[in-house]
Amino acid sequence: MQLLTAASWLLFASAILSAGCGQTPSPALIQSANLHSVATAPIQQPIVPTPQSAKAPVSPKLEAFEERKGPFTFSGQIFTVVLRSLRIPGKRSDFSEALSSLDIIDAGDVVQHHETFPHPIENGDFSESCSASVNQLRGSNGSGLLIDTGCLPSAPLSGGPWRIFGVINGKFAPVGKPLYATGEMGDFIPGKISKIGNLTQILADELRIRLFTGYFFVSVPVRVNWREGKLELAQHCMYQTGHGFVEGGCEMQVEGLERVHLDQEITFVRMFTESNEQIGPPAHIVVKKESNVEVLAAKVFVTLNEGKDSLSLDVGEDIWVKVRIDGKEGWIHTAEDLQAIGLYQSG
Repeated sequence: MQLLTAASWLLFASAILSAGCGQTPSPALIQSANLHSVATAPIQQPIVPTPQSAKAPVSPKLEAFEERKGPFTFSGQIFTVVLRSLRIPGKRSDFSEALSSLDIIDAGDVVQHHETFPHPIENGDFSESCSASVNQLRGSNGSGLLIDTGCLPSAPLSGGPWRIFGVINGKFAPVGKPLYATGEMGDFIPGKISKIGNLTQILADELRIRLFTGYFFVSVPVRVNWREGKLELAQHCMYQTGHGFVEGGCEMQVEGLERVHLDQEITFVRMFTESNEQIGPPAHIVVKKESNVEVLAAKVFVTLNEGKDSLSLDVGEDIWVKVRIDGKEGWIHTAEDLQAIGLYQSG
């Protein structure tokens, strides 16, 4: 039997007194008392067992190890590169090790450059894994270190960051900002030294970047300016127009060319005598399935673009290709003409 509150008892007693006086309590009054008593009665909630919480994934125990590169001596100073990495024990894959930090220290163990790298873990492996290689550069105008850093996963042909360090005005410092490009690092070419009478000519030291144009690679020279501590394009090509001289693409050697086998029995290309549509009308050269097609060179407009924290090598959209088709030599461009000789854009 449910207990009634004091207010409910008063209502109920009033109803009884009314009954004693010969009056029957109204049904509405009795219902009101019962409702009030039910509303104020304590309600016991059923006890539902709480399921055990899912166990959080346990991160694997990592092994730390260190690798030292050097010592390297340049500008009369000694430097060592310290690579600190983490390893997941018992695994051997691209994602079982990850570079965690890189330090460049001098002969007194003073850190001259420090950098950290992400190494998140998912499903027992590093979801991102970085590595770095170190090479000493010995040029005709200066010397230093080239550090090539790469991380996985990454887009195909993601080159960089490439960073050069040297001694500028007696202090260890970066030479320019980190450099990125769609391509690969090529060779370092010390500046040529030649004697002209009593004078000695020393050309600039250069990095060669194998830059992907979308169709093939070209070798782009990047000047290392040790004195001013910056990187610059080593090649500029100027052309006369009706509005004066303007910078345009430079003729370069083609590398890594892959042509697709032609399916069409016959087609044609618009061939120009120069890599400029303003110079004369093009000749329409027939290209047969069995035609002898040679790619001789390319004209590519390359720019070195500076961002807040980096530099990037980029290729202009208009790619000219010098070809020889069944003995006829000239320049072609546009995607349609390049496809006619089996060159398709990719990447």
